[in-house]
Amino acid sequence: MTRATTVVLLALFCVAAVGCAAAREEQQRELSAPTANAAGTWTGYAGSGGASLPVTLTLTQSGTNVTGNLSVAARPDLSGPVTGTVQGELVKLSLATATFAQMRVQQDTMSGQGSVGPINLRRSK
Repeated sequence: MTRATTVVLLALFCVAAVGCAAAREEQQRELSAPTANAAGTWTGYAGSGGASLPVTLTLTQSGTNVTGNLSVAARPDLSGPVTGTVQGELVKLSLATATFAQMRVQQDTMSGQGSVGPINLRRSK
């Protein structure tokens, strides 16, 4: 290998390492944030474009554990009782048969990616 190739490869490695470290720091900040309040009734939509479906999620919270009920219009397979955990701002929800979503709670909004695509919810007052 020539010296120039070695320098280029070393530079690329350094850039990749810095990028990975920044991503890990962001994830660590999210996980170490104070436990978010996910309790309440949340409404919004899941999916995108013409496949967007109305969603209603009702959660109660005890510490870092959440339980509740999920209703996704026209998707009985994705509706029913849910359980999950809150770690920092991140909420992970599962149905009896499948993982539903991992979302981020920020005040009265909850958003993330689920089995039906992007999910955007707002807490009812």
